[in-house]
Amino acid sequence: MLSQVTENPCFGGWPSPARARFLRVFLEIQKPRLCKVIRVLAFAYPYTWDSLPIFYRLFLFPGDSAQNEATSYHQKHMIMTLLASFLYSAHLPERLAPGRFDYIGHSHQLFHVCVILATHMQMEAILLDKTLRKEWLLATSKPFSFSQIAGAILLCIIFSLSNIIYFSAALYRIPKPELHKKET
Repeated sequence: MLSQVTENPCFGGWPSPARARFLRVFLEIQKPRLCKVIRVLAFAYPYTWDSLPIFYRLFLFPGDSAQNEATSYHQKHMIMTLLASFLYSAHLPERLAPGRFDYIGHSHQLFHVCVILATHMQMEAILLDKTLRKEWLLATSKPFSFSQIAGAILLCIIFSLSNIIYFSAALYRIPKPELHKKET
């Protein structure tokens, strides 16, 4: 089953939430640990990729502009995200007391609470950064021209449409299963 998934052009490539969902449904019984790892990676990979600029700024950037009031919000955002992924992957607290957290306090509920708090911290950090670093950013970088902005939007549209066309065409290339005829 796994080889059919990875050879299929619709599911090959990078880990995505849709791929993790497919693997969870079809492989959960056969390989539960593999499915769990793939599910966690499907969300950890995009988070890490999207957070690389913040990681660089907080841990490697040697300038004064990297440290301001927004830094604590960025750190709280990272802590809440790590806590959310830990609670979700470890199935705490229901693992410690089975049956007690079936309705309230389930790890999936705690995951959502932590993610909402992390998103709030991230938005606060962005708003503070936008306010506090405005002069520095304007002094050290040129504003984008209209043609650069239009070009970026056009590239996004082209990539999105090519993605849609590729995966839509891949659906038509999947061979249809042969129906078994009843023998009389």
